[in-house]
Amino acid sequence: MATILDVARRAGVSTATVSHVINESRVVTPETKQRVLEAIEALHYRRDGIARSLRRSRTGTIGLVVSDITNPFFSELVRGVEDAIIEKHRDSNLILCNTDEDTEKERRSVETLLEKRIDGLIFAPAGGNESQISHLITRGVPVVMVDRRLPGVEADAVLVDNVQGAYELTAHLLGLGHRRIGVMRADLRAGSIEERLHGFEAAMSAAGVPVDPALIVTSPSEVDEATRVAASLIARPSVQRPSAVFCTNNFMTLGMLRAIVQERLRCPQDIAVAGFDDLPWALGFHPQLTAIAQPAYQMGQVAVDLLFARMSEGATHPPEQRKLETRLMVRESCGATLVQPLARSTA
Repeated sequence: MATILDVARRAGVSTATVSHVINESRVVTPETKQRVLEAIEALHYRRDGIARSLRRSRTGTIGLVVSDITNPFFSELVRGVEDAIIEKHRDSNLILCNTDEDTEKERRSVETLLEKRIDGLIFAPAGGNESQISHLITRGVPVVMVDRRLPGVEADAVLVDNVQGAYELTAHLLGLGHRRIGVMRADLRAGSIEERLHGFEAAMSAAGVPVDPALIVTSPSEVDEATRVAASLIARPSVQRPSAVFCTNNFMTLGMLRAIVQERLRCPQDIAVAGFDDLPWALGFHPQLTAIAQPAYQMGQVAVDLLFARMSEGATHPPEQRKLETRLMVRESCGATLVQPLARSTA
């Protein structure tokens, strides 16, 4: 296999010059650059990939940044992205970065992807790096946000209707007779969590039921912490604790279910549980979990379509937002089947 030294000798330049051509880290005269490219191509250096990418100003590399790969929602989204690229764009490669909802880790991940000269980025932001992403877009790197949007950042996005999904889930609980409904709110910068809280509040308002702030608790988005916070909510005397709890993401749901067992309560007899986002193993729980299902796999596939359309067309049209529908999955954890829902929210 050819080495960078072989390329340098064939082109009659130093290895540093070859490196500058490959990484575009310093200006090289057109004649010298051409000799290096020809040497790369002739020697099949790195299977010819670098030469082809430099000639067309494309690397064939797509970046994918997700905020928590341990969340089943993002695992399914990643699978959708990967399958779409394999099926439709076989010449492209995917680099996956996980940020653990950490703003600094996210910033470093994006910098690393830039060093890899990605052609485009699919991005589920943790939040806090708006200026970095805006700068990326102004440099001509296409960006598609998934699940969440960053305020003030003009980019294509694939989202779900969080407000409507939370509205329908809350309406289901209200329709079953619940009035003391608690909320397990994930402590994330993501706007999707606040949208779900807005949907909850809208449904309560439509039913004429006041929201009790004492029943809304916030937890780090991690199962052990969510279990601790959930226990503090439900370990109250029966007249003070909620009769049902709306959990704003998977980790809140898992924490609540663990806390119910820990406190020797029963679901749904003592506390009904409804979650936003349908766990892959929801049917394996006892009782089976009532939840809002998000089309995570489809979101990944749509994000790939938007990204490659933007890459081929350039920034010639305004950012496009695709909002996919959620679905209420009525099972056993609320204690009843679906009853007549409230009118759809106009929020």
